[in-house]
Amino acid sequence: MDVQFLENIVTNQTMRNLNPGRKPLLVFAGMLTVTVPAMLGPMNVALLRSQTPAADRAAFEVASVRLYQDDGVGPRNAHSRYSPQGVDFGARTVGFLIGEAYGVPVGRIVPAQTKAQDEVLGYLRQGYDIVARADHTASKDELRLMLQSLLTDRFQLKLHRETMTRPVYKLVVARGGSKLQAPEEGGELVMSGSPEGFVFRNAEVYRLTGYLSSYLDRMVVDETGLKGLYNYAVKLPEDLRQSQSGKPDGRSPDSPAAGRFADVLKPLGLQLIGGMAPVEYLVVDHVERPSEN
Repeated sequence: MDVQFLENIVTNQTMRNLNPGRKPLLVFAGMLTVTVPAMLGPMNVALLRSQTPAADRAAFEVASVRLYQDDGVGPRNAHSRYSPQGVDFGARTVGFLIGEAYGVPVGRIVPAQTKAQDEVLGYLRQGYDIVARADHTASKDELRLMLQSLLTDRFQLKLHRETMTRPVYKLVVARGGSKLQAPEEGGELVMSGSPEGFVFRNAEVYRLTGYLSSYLDRMVVDETGLKGLYNYAVKLPEDLRQSQSGKPDGRSPDSPAAGRFADVLKPLGLQLIGGMAPVEYLVVDHVERPSEN
C-alpha cells in the first residue's frame, strides 16, 4: 500500500485501511477545523500569494487536472511522483497538494473561520489526479513553486499564514547524531503504511513531524536542522497498533505523550523534547473546484 499518512488523517476510509479499528484522526473535520482557527486569533499574518505578475511566476508548461473518481474496486492508487520533468499526483486531496506545494504538514492547513468555512473544508477534502510538465529540467523546489502557481491559477487558492506560540514536542537530533539514511539519488517519494507503522523513502523530516503529531497530545515541530531527503521507518508502539475505536486520537489531552515514542525514535537518532514554540498554520481563505481539461 503506497499512501501518504499526512493525507490519510483527512481521509477516513484510507485511515481505517492503515489501522483498522482506530478512529479517523480529526484534523480538518474536528479539532483543527474548529479549535485551531479559534485559538489563532489576531496574529502576525503574511499573505502567501505573490504580488509578482502571473507571467513572471514559475509555472508548468502543461498540466492536466482531473477530479479523482473512486470506483470502490481495489486499493486507492494514491501516489506522489517528482521528476526533473514535472510531477504526477494520483488520488491526492487538495489539502495534501497545498501541503506539498508549501512543504507544510497537512495538519497545519486549516480553513479560515468564515461563513464559507464548511465549503472550503469540502474542497480541501476532494481528491484529484494531476500530471504537470515543466518546459525545462527543474529541481524539486522549483516544482513546488510551479505547484503553487497551479493551485493559484486553477483552484483560485488564496491563503495566508498565522502563527501562535503553544506547547509542542520539539523533534531534535539525539546525542550521537542522526541515523537517518541518505537515499539513492533520483529515487521516488514513497510513504507506505500498515497497522504496524510507516516507511518513508526519499522524504523530508517534516513528514515525520506530521505523522507523530497525529498520535501525540501535542503538535510536533521540526528542530532537527536536517535538510534534504532521507529514508526512515517508524514502528508504532504495540498498544497503539492494537488501539480500539474508543481511544482518543492525536492532540487530545488523553492522547499519548512523547515518552511513548522514545524507543521508536532512538534507532533514528532522534528524540522529542517538550517545550513552547511558534507553530505556523496555512489558513485557506478561498479555494474552488477547477474546470477539468
